Amino acid sequence: MDVAQFAQTILDEITRRLDDTNSSSCDKLDRIAYLTLAYREVLVRSQVTAQHGLVVQGGPFAGLKYVDQSVGSALLPKLIGSYEAELHRIIEQLPACQYTTIVNIGCGEGYYAVGLARLLPSVQVIAFDTAEQAQALCRALAELNGVAERVSVRGECTIKGLRELCRPHTLVLCDCEGAELTLLEPQAVPGLAHCDVLVELHDFLTPSISSQIGERFAATHEVEILPHGGRNPADYPALRSCDQFVQLLAMCEFRPGPTPWALMRAKRSVPR
Repeated sequence: MDVAQFAQTILDEITRRLDDTNSSSCDKLDRIAYLTLAYREVLVRSQVTAQHGLVVQGGPFAGLKYVDQSVGSALLPKLIGSYEAELHRIIEQLPACQYTTIVNIGCGEGYYAVGLARLLPSVQVIAFDTAEQAQALCRALAELNGVAERVSVRGECTIKGLRELCRPHTLVLCDCEGAELTLLEPQAVPGLAHCDVLVELHDFLTPSISSQIGERFAATHEVEILPHGGRNPADYPALRSCDQFVQLLAMCEFRPGPTPWALMRAKRSVPR
């Protein structure tokens, strides 16, 4: 769908919302605001890709060639290089960690799976996602960046499958929309005690996720919670010539609620 078609779709939806007699004026305006922002985001994305192409412009994955869509997350912050900036410090340290395997649960279109395969040329990446669209895009992204032979894309990650993969020198990177509470269970997956784990915690779905995950790993891991922070548009060259509204919109990840991350490093006393 081109920009003109998308604009007409947005206008049609706004008209439908205005004619909805079951919604309050506040609800209508709230939804219309989101629709308008969605249209502006598409315009900004078109401007960015016209100027820079489908290539990540900043952050630890700068230079990563990209596809023209994302699955379950915002595309524009990835292209800008501001996406999940809270993790940039962690990602930049990974080359010194001597991992042999990365298990990426909830890979989407492959931002981390392919980005890390490119950043860590000796690592094998096992990428899981339940969505067939995500699996196809992740494979395409791996091919585009020349790392397809080191990125294995699979469907749903199960306890059994995770148990077979968790061993020393493995990083488990997990973003699976609340399923972390089921999968990251050391009693069911004993090998997690030997792995480093970086997990997005979907507290807006289950408020106790952060505390439960932290308690489970406290005995075997050093646990660091990484809350979301602000963004400085001056850090991202692709935004420096943009007006302030465009800068803020380009960096917005449109999160529905709190999603802190936990970095859990296996303690030295545990074999790695």
